[in-house]
Amino acid sequence: MNNTTQLYFATGDSADAQTDSILVQAENCIGVFPETTTTTAAYFRNVGIPGFPLYDKVVFTHNATGAGATGTGHRCKIIARAIAEACNASPHVNGIVDVIDVDNKIYLNELKTLVDDTSFGIAITKGFPDANVTAGGSGGGKSL
Repeated sequence: MNNTTQLYFATGDSADAQTDSILVQAENCIGVFPETTTTTAAYFRNVGIPGFPLYDKVVFTHNATGAGATGTGHRCKIIARAIAEACNASPHVNGIVDVIDVDNKIYLNELKTLVDDTSFGIAITKGFPDANVTAGGSGGGKSL
């Protein structure tokens, strides 16, 4: 992990259990996708078993966005912009970028606006397999 940018996420549950926080390498960011009108997920490659990829996921819960929703700005775009900025922070940071740390009330740029959402929260899932990829790398499924 020499000279790599790391992204830190903490859910606000004291960062003392496996799903309370995560530190991921910026270069392992796959993308940010809206999952529902009230959730947006950021996916990262995880060091897994060769031929059987694993992923980490940070899910942001927020107010409804999209057609007919009220509020300012699409939440997925706000989240994607902040994560893209964090991923591209090198060489201007000293290793770790706090993307969102609810425990310490640290929110990167526009992520501060999500805190006021009535349904705001984040959840972390570590090391889950892609259901569309099998152990041999075949399976005909989607690739992330």
